[in-house]
Amino acid sequence: MSRNTGYMAFREVYRKGHRHYLYERESYWDPELRKVRKRTLRYLGPCDVRGRILAPPAVRVDSFHSSFPVGSLATLYAAARDLHVVDRVEEVLEVERREASLLLALALNQAIHRLPLSRVPPWIARSPLPRWEAFDPGGVDRAALDTALGRLSRLLPTREWDQRGFELQRVLTRSWRNGSREPATCYYDITKQAYYGSECPWAEVGHDPAIGAIGSVVGFGMVVSRDHHHPVLCRPLPGSLSDSVSMATTLEMLQGFGLGPITLVVDRGIVSKENVTRVVETGHHLLGMVRGWTDETRGYATRWTEEGLERPEYVVARSHGNAAYARGFTAPLFGQPKVRVVVVSDARRRVEERQSRDLLVQELGGHPPKGRLGEIRRELGRVVVPSVGRRGFRVDPVVSERERKLDGRFLLFHTDPSVSASEVFRTYFQKDAIEKVFRTAKGPLSLGPLRYRRRDRIEAYATVVYLAYLLWSWSERKLRSKYPGTTLEEAFHTLGEVAWIRFGAGKSVRDWTTRPTEDQAGLLDALGATPYLPVP
Repeated sequence: MSRNTGYMAFREVYRKGHRHYLYERESYWDPELRKVRKRTLRYLGPCDVRGRILAPPAVRVDSFHSSFPVGSLATLYAAARDLHVVDRVEEVLEVERREASLLLALALNQAIHRLPLSRVPPWIARSPLPRWEAFDPGGVDRAALDTALGRLSRLLPTREWDQRGFELQRVLTRSWRNGSREPATCYYDITKQAYYGSECPWAEVGHDPAIGAIGSVVGFGMVVSRDHHHPVLCRPLPGSLSDSVSMATTLEMLQGFGLGPITLVVDRGIVSKENVTRVVETGHHLLGMVRGWTDETRGYATRWTEEGLERPEYVVARSHGNAAYARGFTAPLFGQPKVRVVVVSDARRRVEERQSRDLLVQELGGHPPKGRLGEIRRELGRVVVPSVGRRGFRVDPVVSERERKLDGRFLLFHTDPSVSASEVFRTYFQKDAIEKVFRTAKGPLSLGPLRYRRRDRIEAYATVVYLAYLLWSWSERKLRSKYPGTTLEEAFHTLGEVAWIRFGAGKSVRDWTTRPTEDQAGLLDALGATPYLPVP
């Protein structure tokens, strides 16, 4: 495939006298002449009349021009070509190809360096991106990048918001899903990022997980696919908005995407009767863990004895070689008449909880200091009840026995009652995928800290993050097919020394790539990056 357009590269023999020379050429569209033209990509060497190379080309090197690390960039660019990102941007935002290429450059910068906008133009000029996308980097400056960002979100003269960035997310999501065998199951969660600035409509007082305290934060909600963790949606949220409240507007956006019925897997903080109702009413399903205990859920959790639950037919595998038991039934829950309720028993967790409570009860029976006494009572909770006597409280044996029956148990639920207990368990405990997504977003993709002040820039930034993570997850998917034990971060570390080098040769500048090692060559080939690297 051509490096610069949608045309195919081809080889062409050029005859000069009695000698023949082989070149790699390609066709491209010249917007000024409005016709297809040809250009030379590289000289391959002297050849015979049939195009068989007789000897490698002799290259004269006069001076060193520049060097640019290209391994990770070529990898992510290959993913962008697989997904036709520039074509989609061009169509959805109705912009020229050069501006669409600049938005791709912003996503690549987000995934690789996270340079501020003022430093992105020289980074683009030094990189092979202008060559790959066939545009002149001379006119690329901060203003051009600001204009490109403005295409993703802007306030129209009618005082309405044009949020084409979310439309671009919708189109790209439908595009990768069309060729994917991903199940219709997605994980949803939100994260908070610190905001550094005087004011921003998205920044509000909330919990900053980075410092474990209250601060000025902006929320980001992400929906990702179950198996390959491709992004479905990335959107900003007010910093003070709770996880539970964010579900309503997220559902509206997913409905607008027209994805069809999906199952949303969520954290306990998002589970509520209102959210379950919202999800079911929109034709989707919700899978989660029951938060807290009521008389109803206590009865469900103790439906079976240990002997009735911990049997071979109900065993399910957990990570690190551990196992648990999951047995399901259909019952009313969260206002829904029929929900798949799954009782899970974890023997290791049961022992830990039981021993911890027994040690607290034993300590309470002694003479703990006054300060420690209050801590013990709080930790024991309902087990300690008011009583006449010197201390004014006692351990209630009836409540204690009831708590012992709940040790190591918890409830999962799925609003689709036809799903098996083992499938509910397996799907829910794959939800650490969303945590890995956020770790990648906060780490390699540098989601925060945030310094944008305007609403439109934060919204545009959310789409840039979506693009960056789509390229990342797509590359990781390709990598796992041939290197299942290698992460993309590890691959990028191995490719870190692959450089794009420019040498002066007479009056021209020649592009080479450093000779890759065997490991580097294997990774570049697996990730589809080899065709985009110039060779002498």
